[in-house]
Amino acid sequence: MPVGFPSIRVDQRNVKHHLWCNNGTWWVHYTVHFDHRKRRIRRSLGTRSLTEAILRRDALLLRIASDGDLVQERPRHDGEPPPDRRLYA
Repeated sequence: MPVGFPSIRVDQRNVKHHLWCNNGTWWVHYTVHFDHRKRRIRRSLGTRSLTEAILRRDALLLRIASDGDLVQERPRHDGEPPPDRRLYA
């Protein structure tokens, strides 16, 4: 799996930036760039507390900014499995 790094723009005036509440549970969304491509990622923060969601979001985005994020290959539309990238390394 390729490693992606985030493209994050933060609006300092909006403490809920990158967050949304779906049926009471807070989620985070962000974009990662890898192999000249990009992917929008959405993850549950597993909490109903906005304060806890902000702390978890900040920790997650800090970790991803320093270590990167593994990006899963999407299945191909023709039913074929994705190519094994190790063959071309």
